[in-house]
Amino acid sequence: FHQLWHNGEGHAAGLLGMYRQTGWWYYFPVAFALKTTLPFLLLSLASLAWAAREWIKTREPRLLWLLAPFAVYTLFVLMSNIDIGVRYYLPAYTFLFILSGALLDWLLKSRRARRAGALVAIALLCWAGVEAARAHPDQMSYMNQLASRAPHWWYLSDSNVEWGDDARALAEYLRERGETRVRGAFLAGFIMLHHYGVEYVELLPAASAETPATRYTAIGASYLNGSTVPFSPKPDGQMRTDEERVNVFDEYRRRTPEKIFGGSIYLFRDEQSRER
Repeated sequence: FHQLWHNGEGHAAGLLGMYRQTGWWYYFPVAFALKTTLPFLLLSLASLAWAAREWIKTREPRLLWLLAPFAVYTLFVLMSNIDIGVRYYLPAYTFLFILSGALLDWLLKSRRARRAGALVAIALLCWAGVEAARAHPDQMSYMNQLASRAPHWWYLSDSNVEWGDDARALAEYLRERGETRVRGAFLAGFIMLHHYGVEYVELLPAASAETPATRYTAIGASYLNGSTVPFSPKPDGQMRTDEERVNVFDEYRRRTPEKIFGGSIYLFRDEQSRER
């Protein structure tokens, strides 16, 4: 019941510099295209085309058992109003893995394409290994080469770009510089950071609260995106409009961070605290 209610209400999301409460029908195809390694993306598209062609030609029921649930689940997420983490699309990956393996097996068994199939399989495996090494240890914020024109937070938001994974690295960096307090706005910061010996000072407190001055400000990639910024009052007590909410950190988008941790937490040096 909660998920049905959640879907009816929608969820604030960002996609390619746009913002919407009820999402976009093409959100998950775009998220899949950006968050999936290129070798697996190409292999998935090729295997879907191959499987569809083979089923039309042979009516092989095993192919239908893979294509049909994949299509049904994909259609389901296209209609979803909860456009956040690509993890919502993970069930579809199972069918793509199997279809991809079936395609490679077909190529290796083909008399005419056996050598080409072996070369393709080796090339894709090596390419996937390179991508895995490139992503490590920042798998959470990983995006492939299609997302090279802008920061990752411009393309997607929420758990696609951060989930508090880099709080420890942030804390270690601050403690090395004698800092035990940081003004922050990133996912799970208030839960995790104090475990590493650094006080987390909420950057977006209630309107009546005073924000203590700190030397550093840490902002999560999803907050820079703007969609994760909560609906909260401004210092003057007036509620922010939706446009003001998503652009509350626009100043930081144009600044150069002192350090970026895992592509998910941006650290800025501030000599004086700034009211928000």
